[in-house]
Amino acid sequence: MRSDFSRQEYLEFGGKSSVKVVREWKRKYIKLDRVLAENPEIVRLAQGDFEQWLSESTRGRKSKYTTEEIIRSILVMFVEGDSYRDVVIRIDGSDFLRRFVGIGTSRPMMDYSFLSRALSALQPTTTAAMIRALAEQAAEEGKISGEKLRGDTTVYETNIHYPTDSSLLYDSFRVLARLLKPIQREIDLPIRHRFHTRKARKRALYIGRHAKSKSKKRKREVKKKYKELIAQVRWIIGVSREVRQYLREDSPEHRELAHYEALAERVVYQAEKRILEGITVPATEKIYSIFEEHTELIKRGKAGKDIEFGHKVMLAQTQEKFIHHYDVYERREEDFALVDAMLAEHHALFESNPEVLSLDQGFYSGADQLSRLREDIDTVSVRKKGRKTKEEEEAESTEEFKDGQRFRAGIEGTISVLKRAFKLARCLFKGFKNYAVSVGLAVLCHNLVLLTRL
Repeated sequence: MRSDFSRQEYLEFGGKSSVKVVREWKRKYIKLDRVLAENPEIVRLAQGDFEQWLSESTRGRKSKYTTEEIIRSILVMFVEGDSYRDVVIRIDGSDFLRRFVGIGTSRPMMDYSFLSRALSALQPTTTAAMIRALAEQAAEEGKISGEKLRGDTTVYETNIHYPTDSSLLYDSFRVLARLLKPIQREIDLPIRHRFHTRKARKRALYIGRHAKSKSKKRKREVKKKYKELIAQVRWIIGVSREVRQYLREDSPEHRELAHYEALAERVVYQAEKRILEGITVPATEKIYSIFEEHTELIKRGKAGKDIEFGHKVMLAQTQEKFIHHYDVYERREEDFALVDAMLAEHHALFESNPEVLSLDQGFYSGADQLSRLREDIDTVSVRKKGRKTKEEEEAESTEEFKDGQRFRAGIEGTISVLKRAFKLARCLFKGFKNYAVSVGLAVLCHNLVLLTRL
């Protein structure tokens, strides 16, 4: 049985620091403590996930840490931009943060592995509900208003190396070899294989060094190395299938081998099509990592970053910089297709449409879209792509339109803050579910810190 809330201690206990930055840091957490106390629904929502997904004692023993203590520890991790290990060290070494979390100065701090399991227990729908509950409370108290709405999309990158056919083939080989070696030692197999991982590595390195060579001799040699590497990966897939026959189907080893076999087959397929047959594989059918197989290739034409690997994230924000709606897309959606969902969430929260809607030109889909939006919204500030008529140029030169575009530019700063200060630059959490949860937690922490200033 896990308790939801714990009794919080008085945070301002102790001497006042003589260092200004420390006083400001403590003041931020004191205000965060008050905001969290005023919004108990955040803890109640997490309680349901922890009761269902976080391991509990089978004998009915009371859990060591309450839901509130776990949530506060996770929030500290995102506010400080720490890893699991770093945040445990930070909290354990600070009496102030111990009191903020709720464990006091005498109880032991939770282990980083427990904190990892706790975050994995949270569901994407739960973090979205937390933000919705916080937004409803802020709107009810008049801290945020619905007169203006701005939105934008960004890419939250997954933690993968740049994917090439040779590197993906080598990843497939070495991972299957790593899984098969201990199994060979533990069970008696008719044939004991040697895996020659170094040979696969040398072939992949040769391809990587000479893939762009213009020499015809080098090109022939690169193609030969590709054939050898593909054959090597096909061989180890066959070995893995044979070994799985000697394992129980419900065993972790069987499941893991089957998982990576399927991914290795996809890697071999796309390498054969592109390298050996000269056929282009569509980007939507490709796999870009065997470790984060949900990763998408996203090409947005951004300066200095033509291609990104991750997923698109949509953010909708009020004039107070509060992010009242976000969404994570496992499969890429065009920006203009997201406008209706953004407006629907805004209307559900404030029970009215915004007076000003400000978006960049990626959200533009045609004159019909603008006409439809202007029926309910006074100022629609969305730049048109391409050439404009005289009437369109006049519409975009009005002061209201320009004010809307100046307002829109503010969300770029919010995206920058999320990436720099709230761990949204590169996802270090494994799997799409945890990816989506980390987006929700970053947005939640951004909103909590913002409310301490409103």
